[in-house]
Amino acid sequence: MNKEEMFSRLVENAFDFLFKAISEIENQPQYSVIHFYAAVELFVKARLMKEHWILVVSQRQEADWDKFIAGDFQSVTLTEAARRLKKIVRSGFSKAEFDALKEVANDRNKMVHFFHAAHTEEESSKFKCDIVKKQLKAWFFLHLLLTSRWEGEFSPWSEKTTELGKKLRKLHEYLQVIFDHLKPQIEANKKKDIRYGECPSCGFESQELSQDKKTIYEAKCLVCGLVERSLNIQCPKCGEIVTLKEEGFGQCQSCGKHLEPEDVAGALIDDSVAAHIAVMDGDDSRHEGNCSDCDGYYTVVRTENDEWICASCFGIFKSLQECEWFNELNTGDMEYSYFTGCNFCD
Repeated sequence: MNKEEMFSRLVENAFDFLFKAISEIENQPQYSVIHFYAAVELFVKARLMKEHWILVVSQRQEADWDKFIAGDFQSVTLTEAARRLKKIVRSGFSKAEFDALKEVANDRNKMVHFFHAAHTEEESSKFKCDIVKKQLKAWFFLHLLLTSRWEGEFSPWSEKTTELGKKLRKLHEYLQVIFDHLKPQIEANKKKDIRYGECPSCGFESQELSQDKKTIYEAKCLVCGLVERSLNIQCPKCGEIVTLKEEGFGQCQSCGKHLEPEDVAGALIDDSVAAHIAVMDGDDSRHEGNCSDCDGYYTVVRTENDEWICASCFGIFKSLQECEWFNELNTGDMEYSYFTGCNFCD
């Protein structure tokens, strides 16, 4: 069996576990937890394997190809995999992605190594709601990975990805009870000018949005708990407030203008008199920088709050470092960049 065949089998196995997990939520929720996380692990390992099979083997064990194809090896944990995705594959998880996947991992460990006792029908219903919340949130981020950042590796399975999304959406009936309970509170808050948006994970208008402008904040869904890094800026065309989530691309609902990271950077950059004087005095730290997290070129700008923000992925950084080879500001550790370069060196 060659590496491509093994990769395909891993992915097919992952989808099988996901479909199985969805079918078990109603009558066997404890097995749904176990099978859902098994799928997550397989997708992550498949992405590592696409880079190189040795990345799937735990650092506590010597890599051996014969043992690997025989399945006789210890594989990486989610934490190890996340570290390798970031440092070696250069396509790591965001904090929100890792936290969502870690939640289903923790639940899986409880099911395997302990137990869940639901003595009453009410406790059982609450248990199922909790599972659905975590799985919908984990799938939201996993779906983004499979169809966006890792699209090149997983595009042959786009139809299965779409089918899975439809099946998971049908689980909303479990969360409808939560939304109905919260709806009076949400309506009352709207009268106090608190804004809410539709949650991309559960679909309810229950994601609380801040009124602050030009500041990255966490927009949390009151129903499923999804948290997204969000930003409110004025549309450069009509002046209306536009809320962007997790990335610097969006569209103004008022005038239809499409916004891109350069629009976000223009809104965020510190163009105060103090900043202008600092640049005139030779303060290079006021210049734009590059983002090693999302490969954004000149997307990191210094704001009025004296912090660095990437206008593409909304990463927040305390400071930037100069690439010793490329001589430009970047996020991340540039200690050995004279020898290894950075993401932007030829």
